[in-house]
Amino acid sequence: MWQFIREFLGISPSKDEQRALLITFWRNTIGVFVALRIADFVNAITGLYIIPKHLPQQAIGALLPLMQVGAILSLPIGIFALVFTRQLCTYAVTGDVVRLRGLLRDAVMATLLTLVFSLALASFLMPWLCELLRVEESLAGYLSIGYSLVASFTPMLWSALQALRRFGAIATGSLLAAPLRLIAMLFLLPLWGLSGYFVGQGFPPLVMLTVSLIVLTPLLRQSRQAPFMAWRNDLKSMARYASFVSIGFVISAIQGAIMTFVIRNRLSDEVSGAYYLISRFSEIATYCGSSLATVLFPFAIEARVRGFSSKAFRTGVMYLILALGGVLAILLYWTLPFLMPYDYVGYEWTAAYLTLITTLNAASGLYITDSTAHDRFTYLTFVFPITLFLAIALYSLKLTTL
Repeated sequence: MWQFIREFLGISPSKDEQRALLITFWRNTIGVFVALRIADFVNAITGLYIIPKHLPQQAIGALLPLMQVGAILSLPIGIFALVFTRQLCTYAVTGDVVRLRGLLRDAVMATLLTLVFSLALASFLMPWLCELLRVEESLAGYLSIGYSLVASFTPMLWSALQALRRFGAIATGSLLAAPLRLIAMLFLLPLWGLSGYFVGQGFPPLVMLTVSLIVLTPLLRQSRQAPFMAWRNDLKSMARYASFVSIGFVISAIQGAIMTFVIRNRLSDEVSGAYYLISRFSEIATYCGSSLATVLFPFAIEARVRGFSSKAFRTGVMYLILALGGVLAILLYWTLPFLMPYDYVGYEWTAAYLTLITTLNAASGLYITDSTAHDRFTYLTFVFPITLFLAIALYSLKLTTL
């Protein structure tokens, strides 16, 4: 039995250093995973009961498209954050403290400048978007962009914690953010409706931002000693890495935007609202995959730098997410009919189906995470055409059914 468990986790006694790295990897993975799932439970209560109680169906259906707009505007920050994490992990493993501090400081400054540009662009586009998405509260549109951009800045510091393996800080921030969001929603939704929702949504990134700054402030202070662009010698490799990563980010953003806009514009308020609630449950598989990827990425980079294979990391977490997703789909199929709000009874059966889809996406995402950590981008040769075809097909469906 123990031999099977060791083989499943990839723990081999052949190399002591590699074995110690694998044990550390799984210890951090389990700790972060448990903490984030507790936070997910609190968020599920918020999404299932608090939000439907205080928001009408028309407003609920607009939530995902509005957040998708912010996600698109923050796309450059997301690409930069991944490149930043990769390079920071490399410096941490090799012990290059000067370039590590310099990159951290310069990345924060570049992100702040990008935020200012994104806010200006959002202000220009928002009137048109509110009309397209049938959003009556224009303030809610601006708040959604503000929330998304604040949330997009947090991953930059979150990535630093990830690269430096401060997983305890990540777990602490998540555990604090979820109940604060719940409390904020309880007070703000009855007062401000859709606008209150996006104000409440801003609490988690602000909490995570605070935790990140507390942990990283000593490093940021020491970064004054590092020369400007101390990492300039690695700029060429970082630019090459960013060019490949941006392709994956862009096609994923296009597919997500088209899907949410089609659902909002083609379907009724009731159905689009039901999709929002159902997707909150199916996305649990995505959240599980993300928490596993948070730990996988820096450890896969260390394996690359030290000449180890990260196959044991990758296969272990992929098997884990597939097993968890399957169990979750079964649980949702049997329990969700008793949990859904009355207005959305009849749609709950789709949760199991969507969960299986998101589980497969999460598993493939873990494979992509490991590949990007090793600077392998061959997956783009099949991911790019498939995703682009699906996006075009879905957009064509919108054109023929409006």
